[in-house]
Amino acid sequence: MANTRDADTARRILEAARKVFLEKGMAGARMQEIADEAGINKAMLHYYFRSKEQLFRQVFEEALADMMPKVHAAVLQPMRIKDKLKTFVRVYFEQVRAHPVVPLFVLHELHRSGASLAEVFVEQMKQAVPRAPGLFPQILLDELRAAAARGEPGAHKPDHLLVSLMAMCVFPFVARPMICALMGMDEAAFERFLDERVSQVELFLDSVFPEER
Repeated sequence: MANTRDADTARRILEAARKVFLEKGMAGARMQEIADEAGINKAMLHYYFRSKEQLFRQVFEEALADMMPKVHAAVLQPMRIKDKLKTFVRVYFEQVRAHPVVPLFVLHELHRSGASLAEVFVEQMKQAVPRAPGLFPQILLDELRAAAARGEPGAHKPDHLLVSLMAMCVFPFVARPMICALMGMDEAAFERFLDERVSQVELFLDSVFPEER
């Protein structure tokens, strides 16, 4: 019974932390706020999680473990490169909307230490998809390079194309507060913007990979 109670309390803390991190960001979140949201005192919070960093890391790792297999399943499907990139975009947006703490973690680590970001993020991605033939950016890049070698229109600069595509997908999530402030969007308006964003990125891919005539 005690173990069940401990597990229930830890889960409640993680759900509370996820909510506070999304509202305040890593830097703005306070352990007392997380304790209040979870309905416990701060001493109990520290009993389960020693620091805000440890708590943030666990929230991130759980989100990544759920998200990465689905993203990899999308990029491993056998299809032509434009269709694969479109599938990746749709699945990526769907998963990041379900797990918005992932870009928050990446942004935090990027400010804190680029080396730490590379080591932690890559290692966690590998753990999330241990049987994948590689991480999804490398899989996409390899297929773009193969398409370029075949002379497919649009694939002649695979490195730049992949970076541009990732930027178009990631930026709205990491810049969400700025976008909402500059464009006068509330949460509902931003969610509609994300719906439209998927089709806009697909239009970009249509322009890069024109249909054969």
